[in-house]
Amino acid sequence: MKRIFYIIPLLCAAILACTPEEGYTDIIELGLRETDAAVGCASGEYGIEILSDGSFSATLDDSSWLNFKDKPGRTISGSGDMVLTLAYDVNRGIERISSVKVSRGSKTVTFTLTQKGIVPSDIRFASHSMNVGSGAETCNARLLSVYKDSELSLKLNFEGEATGWITDLYKENNFVGFRVMENSSPQARVAWIEVSRKTDPSVSDRMQVIQNGSGVTLKSLSFADLKALLPSAGSIEIDSDLTLCGWNAGDDSEGNGGENRNVSASIQDLSLTRRTVYMQDAEAASGLRIIFENEEDNLLSRFDKFTLNLRGTVLTREDEPVRYELTAVRASNVLSTFEGSISSLPSKRKYISELTDEDLYTFVTLRDCEIPIRKGPFVPIDLRHSSIIHSYPMVLRDIHGDNTHIMTNTTAAWQRDGKGLPQGSGEVSGVIVHETCDNFEWDGQLEMQLRSEGIVTDYITGIGNIGRYQIRPFTRAEIALGDRFEDGFSGLIMEIRYFSSSTANPIVRNASSNGSVAIAYSTWPSVPDLLNDASVKGRLRLIAYGEDDSFSTGELQNMAVYRDWTLLGPLENGVITRPELGNGVTDCYGVQSEWEPYSGASTTALTMKSSAWYSARNWSQSKAWTASFSTEGLTEANLPL
Repeated sequence: MKRIFYIIPLLCAAILACTPEEGYTDIIELGLRETDAAVGCASGEYGIEILSDGSFSATLDDSSWLNFKDKPGRTISGSGDMVLTLAYDVNRGIERISSVKVSRGSKTVTFTLTQKGIVPSDIRFASHSMNVGSGAETCNARLLSVYKDSELSLKLNFEGEATGWITDLYKENNFVGFRVMENSSPQARVAWIEVSRKTDPSVSDRMQVIQNGSGVTLKSLSFADLKALLPSAGSIEIDSDLTLCGWNAGDDSEGNGGENRNVSASIQDLSLTRRTVYMQDAEAASGLRIIFENEEDNLLSRFDKFTLNLRGTVLTREDEPVRYELTAVRASNVLSTFEGSISSLPSKRKYISELTDEDLYTFVTLRDCEIPIRKGPFVPIDLRHSSIIHSYPMVLRDIHGDNTHIMTNTTAAWQRDGKGLPQGSGEVSGVIVHETCDNFEWDGQLEMQLRSEGIVTDYITGIGNIGRYQIRPFTRAEIALGDRFEDGFSGLIMEIRYFSSSTANPIVRNASSNGSVAIAYSTWPSVPDLLNDASVKGRLRLIAYGEDDSFSTGELQNMAVYRDWTLLGPLENGVITRPELGNGVTDCYGVQSEWEPYSGASTTALTMKSSAWYSARNWSQSKAWTASFSTEGLTEANLPL
C-alpha cells in the first residue's frame, strides 16, 4: 500500500506523568468517545467506546429492547479502553430511548441510544405535494400518525383568488380524504391541507395540493433535455409546463445542506443552506442544484423522489466546471413527492482523480481518504472575530495523493462538537460541489483583470479558487474516517507542537535579542536547553530577510504558544463555555475563556493572531518560518508529501 507522509501541527499540551502522593486523591479516568447516538428502526448493533484507566461496570436501564451483545444480564464488567457492543431489536412502534451507565469508583458517565420507530411519533404526510388533473375527482393522501382521528383537527388554506374548490375534507384510518371540483380556468390553483393535534397545535404537518388548469399539457424532460436548453453559459426563464423528475440527495438536518453566501462585506445569507436541495437522476449520472425562494417553500425530505413543474423557474449554466442551477423555485412548483431511503440513491464510489463535471450535484462516496491536518475542529477559526466566514474547506486527501476539500458550514452540527477531527482513513460521502470560498484563496489573474476594469474585489466578488471539485456531507456519519491515527495509510515525519500556558516548562528558544521570539513573563521557570532532545521530531528556524533579499539564519528553536484556535467545543452562541477542554485556548495566565488579544506587559512574545505565528514587535513580511526534517528512508514510491 502506498504510504503518504506529511508534516502535521500537533496542537496539544505536554502530559506529565506523576503518581499520587500522601494527602492527594488519585484521579479517576473514565469517559466515553460519544455520549449519545441515534439508530434506525431495524434491528442491529452499536459499539460505544469506553475510555478508562482501570476496571469499570456498565449497567443497562430497564428497557427490554436493548441488551449487551452475547452477554446475559443487565450489568457487566470491563477494564481499560474498550468498545462495548450493544444489540437492539426492531422497533415497530414509535421512537424510544434507552441508556447505559458506566461507573468506575465515584465517577459515572451515561450513554443514551435513541431508536427511530416505524410509526412516527409526530404527524407526517407520506407525500408533501399532490398534483391532480383539471377534472373533478375524489382524492386520498396517506397520513402517518400514532394519534386517533378524534385527536386531530384538519384545516384548508387556499392560495390566490381561487377558493372553495376542495370540499368534504375528512380523516379516516391512515388517510386524509377530500374532493376537488373541476377547474375550467387555464391557470393552475394551489391549496394546503394541514393536520394538527388538538391539544398541541405545534404537532402538525401539511401537504400541498396543485390542480392543473383546463387544457394544460405537461411535458416530461430528462436531465439531458433540460441541460440542452442551455448549451453555453447563461440563464433562461422557463415559460412552459415542463416537468423534471429526480431524487433529493441532501438535506439540512445537521446544518450543512448547502453553501451559504456573503451578500455584502458584512452580511451573510445563512438561509441558503435550508433553501438548497440537490436533485439527481435515477442513475446519479446527472444532477443540478435547486434553490427555493423561501425556507418554507422547501418541503422536501432527503431521498424523496419528486417531480417539478419548471414553469416560472430560472435555469442557469456556469462553466469551468460546467454546472446547472435552478432558482426562483416555489412550493407550488413541486407537483409530487414520494418518500425514499438511502437505497434510493445508486452507489457511486470514486477516487478524487476520477471526478468529472458530470458528478457535480450528485451523491458520491470518495474512497481511501484522510484529513492531513487532524487536530482541532472542522471549522478551526475564531468565529467571534470572523463573522464574514460562513464555511470552512477542510483539506481531504486520498491514498493516491490527490486533494479536495470537505465543505463544512459554520451552522453544521459537527463543526465544533467537542469530538475533534477523525485521525484515520476511510470514506467520505456527500454531494460533489464547486464552491469558490472567497475567504480563503482568490484567482489572482481574475482579480487583476477585474481591478483593471475598475471592479473592487472582496468577499462577494466570487473569484475564490480552492479547486474544481469539493464534497459536501450532510451528516457527521458520512465522514466515515477511522478514529485512530494507526488505522490510516500515512506515516509521520515531523510534529510542530503548541503548548498550553499551564505547561511548567514551555519549550522555546530565543532566536535573537531583538524580540523576534521571546517569553514575555520573566516569572516563568527557566527554559531548559532541549535542542538536542531526540524526542522532538523537528525544529523551526527563523529566517530574517533583508531589504536587499539577503537573509540571516537564526538559531534552531522549539516553540511555545499561549493560545490556539483548535478548541473542540462546546462553542455556544460564539462563547467558549468550557475553555479547559481546549488545547491552550486561554490567556497567558490561564484564566480567560476567550481568545484575548495579546495582553502581556511585554510586546515581544510570540503570539497567535488569526491563523499566523507572529511577533507583536519587529515582525514583517520579510520574516518567515521554515521547517526542516530528515528525508532518510523516503523514496519516490512512498513520498507523496
